[in-house]
Amino acid sequence: MPIYEFLCGACGKAFERLVFTSDTENPECPDCHSHETKRQLSVFSCSGTEKSVGSSCGSSPSSGFS
Repeated sequence: MPIYEFLCGACGKAFERLVFTSDTENPECPDCHSHETKRQLSVFSCSGTEKSVGSSCGSSPSSGFS
């Protein structure tokens, strides 16, 4: 169950929501209760060092986008 970032098209509120795979409609905005919400593109983070063996992260904001 990933947490997604959403933006409300009606009032412009940005919010996060835990989304179940069985959910078929967009979540309701917590401010205006509209369903005109869109999932936003978001970044993820990873731990470890850039030079560590077996690191599953190829690039991150701190690695200089190599």
